[in-house]
Amino acid sequence: METYALVAEEAPAPQPGGPQGQPGGGTLQTVILLVLLFGVFYFLLIRPQRKRERERQKQHEEMLKNLKKSDHVQTIGGIRGVVSSVGEDEVVLKVDEKSDVRIRMVRDAISKVIGAEGKGAEEPK
Repeated sequence: METYALVAEEAPAPQPGGPQGQPGGGTLQTVILLVLLFGVFYFLLIRPQRKRERERQKQHEEMLKNLKKSDHVQTIGGIRGVVSSVGEDEVVLKVDEKSDVRIRMVRDAISKVIGAEGKGAEEPK
């Protein structure tokens, strides 16, 4: 117990303001470091992600705008069918040829165009 008290007495008292000896010097450096770190994250991660998302959104809107009768499509729910009619806000899909089953869907529910009539139901490469 005396050893600990002796060591504590011999240790120099901490200087105010951190190791630089300037008041608040360490705090300012920490703030600058955090701002620089956030800037790096923004330009390397956040900004490119937003750019890719906007590009993907434009491609999806273009695909929906060019949707026409006889296109083979897949919905966001995984249903595949052939477009039998296209309206302003809705699309009618023919999902079964034998029993002539048709589904009326919102246009935004189409996730991708798989192919057109005559090309088969294969995905383009």
